[in-house]
Amino acid sequence: MTGAPGDQYEHLRANAAAQKQMTVDRLSKAISQLETEGRPVTTFTIKEVSGLDYMTYYRNREAFQLFQEHSTHLRKEREQAQAKQKTARRGSSRKMRKSQAAFHAIKVAPRDPLLDYKRPRLIELLHEARAERDEAKRQRRTERVEFEQRAQAELADVERRYHKLLQEHMNCGVKIARLEAELAEFRQFMERYRSSLQREEQGS
Repeated sequence: MTGAPGDQYEHLRANAAAQKQMTVDRLSKAISQLETEGRPVTTFTIKEVSGLDYMTYYRNREAFQLFQEHSTHLRKEREQAQAKQKTARRGSSRKMRKSQAAFHAIKVAPRDPLLDYKRPRLIELLHEARAERDEAKRQRRTERVEFEQRAQAELADVERRYHKLLQEHMNCGVKIARLEAELAEFRQFMERYRSSLQREEQGS
């Protein structure tokens, strides 16, 4: 007497589960052997040490997950991806710090009080500013003219005193020349007088 169909399916499911577990065990043993020997975990090395074909554990979810966790190539890809993520996070963190620093460094310009005035008042202020500017220009011109006049007066006074001193110097020169001439004439007189006395003494 044959069993019920449900019992047959249960037997098939149990057999399939046992085969899946056997695949997981063989794959785990192969991976442990490769890692102990320091060899890379790849589909080729797994087949070499265990005889398992890639499609055998590819169809087994648990076995394939085990392969993905220990695959040398996939592990390197995960490490590279993690390194890129860390680099990106550090870069974004630096950018955020820079942007925050720049935000704090930005100084908000104070509002111009002229913006609070209406147009007629602004025109009035403009006319006042122009009037003050023109008055400042006139004052500078007046000061410049007065300065030039004072400079010319001082120059004329200096020239006058110079000519006076020059004239006095020339007069002194004339007086000195006259005195020198009188002195020379007196010396000649004294020479003639001495000569006359000497002749008289010799004749007596």
